[in-house]
Amino acid sequence: MPTALPAALRPQLELVLGTSVTAATRLAGGDINDVFRLDTARGPVVLKASRRGLPGLFAAEAAGLELLRAATPLAVPTVISHGDAPGGWAYVLLEFLPAAPDTPAAQEALGRGLAALHRAPAPGFGGTAPNYFGRLAQANGAQPSAADFIWHERLAPQVALAAAHLTPADHARFEALRGRLPALIPPEPPAPVHGDLWHGNVLSTARGPALIDPAAAYSHREVDLALLHLFGTMPEHALAAYHEAYPLTPGWRERTALWNLYPLLAHLNMFGASYLGRVRAALDHALTRG
Repeated sequence: MPTALPAALRPQLELVLGTSVTAATRLAGGDINDVFRLDTARGPVVLKASRRGLPGLFAAEAAGLELLRAATPLAVPTVISHGDAPGGWAYVLLEFLPAAPDTPAAQEALGRGLAALHRAPAPGFGGTAPNYFGRLAQANGAQPSAADFIWHERLAPQVALAAAHLTPADHARFEALRGRLPALIPPEPPAPVHGDLWHGNVLSTARGPALIDPAAAYSHREVDLALLHLFGTMPEHALAAYHEAYPLTPGWRERTALWNLYPLLAHLNMFGASYLGRVRAALDHALTRG
């Protein structure tokens, strides 16, 4: 990964911004993109750039950010521009959101903001353009129910990609889960969801809690709550504020394993067999306890 701003990008970025880039500082980012803070005469901006050749990656991110912005009072960075640059680079320029302390009040605002997001109207399960979960293509076809959406647009494609890791017994257990999904998923209206809501995609900023890097869709709201518990726990104040604003259906904690099968399968497909044990444990939990 480059530690300095790639030279091939600078002319395109300065043209789009209408000013020179005076400094570039690498920021912590995911495993997919190179992320920089760019200092300019118009103020700081964030650059995300990639040479992975993922078609429409940043157009999909821009669309996901706009979907969130329309549905939640939480801060969502404005998209300044996205496109292609010489050398095989794709990029997106985003509003820079200054950091601020993560306080109990900020966590409560996060909980209320997520509840507002999930209460926003959605036309159905799926029905938005394809996008990405990490570097993996993510389909968002319209489906008649949450169970159909989770199986056809989420689990089945990842199970197919993971064929080299899964045994016939694993495949049989996934088929068993497919048949049980309608009974396991509580009936709720479709909701706009962030779709990749692990802790790294929630920022504490001067404008309050902010959401970044979405894999947005119209899905079941418990998807987001489960992801916040995949690599940690949802802050207590955030969870309490969420539940007060939009009470969760009883048993939601037991269903986190079911929802997190998708991101765990995606991690298995992106990063290898070290995630296989967690996939099998989540599958066992989903089959035995819902």
